[in-house]
Parts: sequence; structure tokens; C-alpha cells
Amino acid sequence: MNKQSFMACAALFLASLTAHADKPVSQFGNFNGHGYELVPTPTTWHLAKKKAEKSDGYLVVISSGAENQFVLDLLTKATKGEGCNVWIGLSDEKCEGAWDWSNGEKLSYVKWATGEPNNYGYAFMGGSEHAVHMNGGGEWNDYASDGRSPYVIEFNHETTDDRGSDPSVASKLKLKTTR
Repeated sequence: MNKQSFMACAALFLASLTAHADKPVSQFGNFNGHGYELVPTPTTWHLAKKKAEKSDGYLVVISSGAENQFVLDLLTKATKGEGCNVWIGLSDEKCEGAWDWSNGEKLSYVKWATGEPNNYGYAFMGGSEHAVHMNGGGEWNDYASDGRSPYVIEFNHETTDDRGSDPSVASKLKLKTTR
């Protein structure tokens, strides 16, 4: 995916958020005993990883076609069908071409888009795409980790949209419901 397509997707996603400003901006769901949160705020891969870990979770680890579809369904719901890219927890920043999940799980499933991973990028054409995002069709693309995308957090327990583990989320939800 080129930078122009990414920017267009981000603009569509942000427009859908502002059009529905009175609705929650995150999507939550549960699959196979794990909780998931789609965080719509575009950020870098490393910052998304850090925020996920601070929330007692990790960037999503996708282990099957069914889980990939579940994450895609969260994305589709969050964007009202418009689609967008979201960071997942896969990278090859430790060793080029050796893809690892950020939580240490073994790679057992992939859903690369045609021609991916291609390590296309700057670093003057030596390539610099070391992080992975899922596109609006559920396929994966390696991308520069300093790009900005929404992201999906996975938790080792089920969750709801009113979970109280993050005080900033809980207070925002309370503020929205009292106005």
C-alpha cells in the first residue's frame, strides 16, 4: 500500500469518527476466551505496542483464519464498513525476514496480501518495513513502523467496553453517558 492510499484511508476513518462523535470510538469483542479492543487513534507501531502493554495486553496475535476474520469484523464495525489499516503485533525488526509476534508467541498463521511482505520503503531503497498492519480486506502488509495506524489490543481475558482497568477510558465513558 502506498502512502497516498494510507492517507486516504486515515482521512476516511477520521471523518467517520467525527460524523459519529457521540458514539464510542473504540470497538470491543471477545474470541476464544480473549478480549480485543480496536483503538482508532492512529499512532506508530512502537507506541501502539507500548500502549497495549500498558493496558495489560499486547498488539493482537493472529493464530488462525477464524481469528483473522474476527479482527476484520471488529475493524469493519469500527469503520462502519469503510475499512482501514490497523497495526497487529507482527514485526521483523530483530532480523529481516524473520517474523515474530510482539508477545513472543510462535508464528503459526499468516495472511499476506499479494506481493507482501516486500520490505518496500525508504532507508534508501534498502527497505524499512518492519511492522505489519492488516488492511480493510483482512490481508497483511509490512509497513514502516513510524507510519501511523489505529491498532488492536488483545487481552488474555474477556473484556467489555465498560471494563474499568484503564481509568482514562472509564472516565471518558462516564462523561459521555452523563452529558
